[in-house]
Amino acid sequence: MIVHRGPDGWDTALNQQVGLGHRRLAIIDLEGGKQPLSNEDGQIWITFNGEIYNYRELRDALETKGHRFRTRSDTETIVHAYEEWGERCVERFRGMFAFAIVDYRTSRVFLARDQLGIKPLYYFHNNSYFAFASELQAFRCLPDIQLEIDIEAIDQYLWLKYIPAPKTIYQQVHKLLPAHRLTITFDGQTNGPEEYWQFTFRPNRHRSENEWLEALDHILRESVKAHLVADVPFGAFLSGGIDSSAVVAYMAQILDDPVRTFSIGFEEQEYDELIYAKQAAKRWNTEHHVEIVRPDALEILPKLVQHYGEPFGDSSAIPTFYVSQMARRKVPMILSGDGGDELFAGYKSYQSWMRWLGYDGVTSPAWRQMLRPIAERLHPGRQPRRPQLDKWLQYVATIPFDERHNLWRPEYQQIVQCKIDSFEEEFARTQRFSNCNVAQYMDIKSYLPCDILTKVDIASMMHGLEVRTPFVDIRVLEFAATIPESLNIDKNTSGHWEGKLLLKKLMSRYYPATFLNRPKMGFSLPVEQWLAPNSIRYMEIREHLLRLDSPLNIYFAPATLRQLLEYGQARQIWLILFLDEWLKQHLHVRQSVGLSEVV
Repeated sequence: MIVHRGPDGWDTALNQQVGLGHRRLAIIDLEGGKQPLSNEDGQIWITFNGEIYNYRELRDALETKGHRFRTRSDTETIVHAYEEWGERCVERFRGMFAFAIVDYRTSRVFLARDQLGIKPLYYFHNNSYFAFASELQAFRCLPDIQLEIDIEAIDQYLWLKYIPAPKTIYQQVHKLLPAHRLTITFDGQTNGPEEYWQFTFRPNRHRSENEWLEALDHILRESVKAHLVADVPFGAFLSGGIDSSAVVAYMAQILDDPVRTFSIGFEEQEYDELIYAKQAAKRWNTEHHVEIVRPDALEILPKLVQHYGEPFGDSSAIPTFYVSQMARRKVPMILSGDGGDELFAGYKSYQSWMRWLGYDGVTSPAWRQMLRPIAERLHPGRQPRRPQLDKWLQYVATIPFDERHNLWRPEYQQIVQCKIDSFEEEFARTQRFSNCNVAQYMDIKSYLPCDILTKVDIASMMHGLEVRTPFVDIRVLEFAATIPESLNIDKNTSGHWEGKLLLKKLMSRYYPATFLNRPKMGFSLPVEQWLAPNSIRYMEIREHLLRLDSPLNIYFAPATLRQLLEYGQARQIWLILFLDEWLKQHLHVRQSVGLSEVV
């Protein structure tokens, strides 16, 4: 079921009550990195997905403690790190990883996921067995497995366009949260999940702007260099945005040979950034490859549904699929610019958030800043608002609460929520954060791993392509968390909020102002044009979703569904279209929401 994730080989390790399987995508130590891999006496085994970027440093430290290595792989470093430091070994890893270690000395299995959730880890537990995998579809191979649809998860999908961890579409399957570890004994007792790492925003106000620029330049250059460790050819996704263009700039300066770059464009000009991607490619003399994505790309929807394994509503999964397919023809490994918006306040939602909060920004006149405390005492009702989770969730909602409530059939409306427990827990940690840092933190904890990184992992691994993310790096994040908010986001001279200020100033060393100071577009699909009400494609989709035998009718009120399809936004229609295809592929799965009826 996951052969596509590892086209370079496979193996299994079966012993006592435990079986491990692994599909290999060979990036480091092509000959010696075969998995599952064990220690010298065969008492510790591992199956591992990802890369450890500081494995050479760890290997040196472990060798000084007497450990001996048989391979050059980062996988073996994890095994010896576990021998030396136990479950706390994960606190030393810099990289992207999801792994399971079987310890036959203590009769237990230890699972862990990287700090930022770059690599996925799903697990299933019942009275008979415990199972884990990199993709949901792998669980279909389990004998006598009984999976029940979590209706609350569908509602959260309609709300956020993804299902937030630890939930999945199934009640019995969970996502291991980023920066969490879990132990299960051979007799089925679990310990965890337990969080092993946490970050906090802690602004350092003792650096000048020039000092910040030099520090940012150093940390990004070092991260890109660390992410280039490989024994195979590699390249870069180049959307034409600031983040991917920054990655390419550093790659071009570090490497001797031209960087291979890969870009996707659209015929719809308002979504097409190819002109900027070509500018960046020309600036660094890259070996540039381009493809155009057209509306017939919607035909890959069934394949996307199969691989994502649960409803996933980010339509940019389609261009990510095609740019990954194109890149894989040339290289097995790619660097991307994902994470720059979350770390450096680039999203438009942050600008809307700051406008709603009512702050003037540090560029407002000095006299206004000085008079603010007096004004707040005289007019307490006019002072800036405090960050509120429910308001933030309104900003990120795809289908708001009232519309979702009306969409569900009456017997399901009780499950429609206006809060999410995991979000409440994370928001409670933001009480001392500055205003934009609150929004960034919530995105880093939810949207980044559950949407952005999930999208890239699945779409790329469908083609056996490894994607590495220099911005989504523990050292880069911990550095970014010390940058004062006003250096990232502030009002410009026109009085409008603008984000990613520090990164733009740094990139002005390499790109002109016209390249850096344009409106943000994002890497998104032109669904508004492709699903426009007057288009042939829209009419076909509408008739398809409103058919009498549609599985959507099990859950949704037909009249409200029709209204949403006729008057709703294109991104809402895309959510419904993906959900319909998922339900069609999984009609054999039972549903359970504490109600008596079962399909």
